[in-house]
Amino acid sequence: MTRYIIQRILSSLFVLFILSIIVFSMVRIIPGDPLAAFVDPANPDPAKLEALRAELGLDQPWITQYFSWLLGVVQGDFGRAITVPGEVSTLIATRLPLSLTLAVMATVFGTVLGIPAGVLAATRWRRLPDHVVRGLSFVLLATPPFVLGTVLILVNSLTLRLPLVGYAGAANDPLRAIGVLILPALLIGIVLAAIVARYTRGTLLDTLGQDFVRTARAKGASPGRLVGRHALRNALIPVTTVIGIELAALVGGTVVIEAVFSLPGMGSLLLTGIRSSDYPIIQATVLLIGVVYVVINFVVDLLYPLIDPRVRVHTR
Repeated sequence: MTRYIIQRILSSLFVLFILSIIVFSMVRIIPGDPLAAFVDPANPDPAKLEALRAELGLDQPWITQYFSWLLGVVQGDFGRAITVPGEVSTLIATRLPLSLTLAVMATVFGTVLGIPAGVLAATRWRRLPDHVVRGLSFVLLATPPFVLGTVLILVNSLTLRLPLVGYAGAANDPLRAIGVLILPALLIGIVLAAIVARYTRGTLLDTLGQDFVRTARAKGASPGRLVGRHALRNALIPVTTVIGIELAALVGGTVVIEAVFSLPGMGSLLLTGIRSSDYPIIQATVLLIGVVYVVINFVVDLLYPLIDPRVRVHTR
């Protein structure tokens, strides 16, 4: 396991290095000039523009800019934003906790709702519960997020009346912060539950048809023990992968939800950087999302031997 962990760490670092090169290169290929906001279109000043480029280091060769940026990233310095006041690290520090909290809450909702629904559908195959779970999954996956968000806001206004705007951070008002995030997290969690339920149903049905399950059934194992002790643990490996990938995707992929509920998260920060061609913001946010992907995939790989002990044999 030690050698396996070291190999995974080295491969993760290599992936992040390649990602940094791709992000740095692609950002400079996209249309737009980050200095356009500082220039008067009616009366442009070339001297002022060149001075700004020199100040921000944009006049240097790409290879020099890349290694200068990479050296700063290793030291925790993502540079200064071009079109937004402040350091990029400060902007991320104010928005990342919200995105992480929202992603974790949504994943908890999705897992708690999705896995039991998938198990129910698999154990009641081709019966009413199976049809209901499959039908709801299709509907939820086919419905645009802003439609579900609008419905939840309407239901909340008539029932619970939870606060939906005015997020000020967990440090200032933890209860209000959690209250503001409950509905957005529930909205994302419902969609995630549909995905988890479909994967759980499919993998569990496949596992229930394998030889070791038939052997356990022939030995007199009860249906609950057959599913809970024998089949479900084997079926959860691909489901764990899906949950991990979705959790990583939620950190920066909730732009629509953040727009609907006016949440200042990583998704809105990335969108701001893309709109203004702000190189430091785009590079930092995309690289940070990549780090989240790599870390979560690494944790998921470490969870495999705990879920299914047979995996330990293949890691030796």
